[in-house]
Amino acid sequence: MPADADDWNWAARLLHFSDSALPVGAYAHSFGLEGVCQMGVVHDTDSLEIFLKRDVAHALLNIDLPLLAASHRVALDSLEPELQRLDQLSWAMRPTRQLREAASKIGRQQWALYRRTWGEESTKLTLSHFQSSIVMGVICANEAVPAMPALWSLAYQTYSALLQAALKLLPIGPAASQRLLHAAMEAISPSLPGTLVLPEAQWGSFNPAWDIGASQHETAAARMFIS
Repeated sequence: MPADADDWNWAARLLHFSDSALPVGAYAHSFGLEGVCQMGVVHDTDSLEIFLKRDVAHALLNIDLPLLAASHRVALDSLEPELQRLDQLSWAMRPTRQLREAASKIGRQQWALYRRTWGEESTKLTLSHFQSSIVMGVICANEAVPAMPALWSLAYQTYSALLQAALKLLPIGPAASQRLLHAAMEAISPSLPGTLVLPEAQWGSFNPAWDIGASQHETAAARMFIS
């Protein structure tokens, strides 16, 4: 059901699910960043900031966030066939197998944790891929989290996960990581409302360097992350 404007219980629920310590396996993935670093596209703090504000923001604003917004609306109306379609669309819109599988592995863990920890064992969700954006939209709808905070949370989780990986891949420290997180969120926040109304025909992102980096990761001479 839609959230009551005076009910702040949803904030506690969202904080719990936005925690970087949530055991959904994100720590094992670099989401293609390791491959991009090996290519030399990202190699220091400045190039990482460009990657976050340009490449990652474009993918968020044109794929992940519109998918979350749509799945949030659909879940509120209990339209499971449409959720299944959005899940399949999310899978198809990710250009490399590594990124598709990473989103599904994390999404399955999110849903399993939600059902176990939040006492929602009876809640059923029938999806082909359990893409994380779709799962997050359903969870937020179930827990009466408004759409805008849900969008903010997904952007925060995405940047945070990439920066946690960057700490292991690049010569940056925790203080620089937090500065970059703040800068990335500050840059993307004004664009979040637009993802609520972005027509589906305009969804999609194209980034050859990121796609190649993610694809080459599987055959790299050495690697620290699954993706």
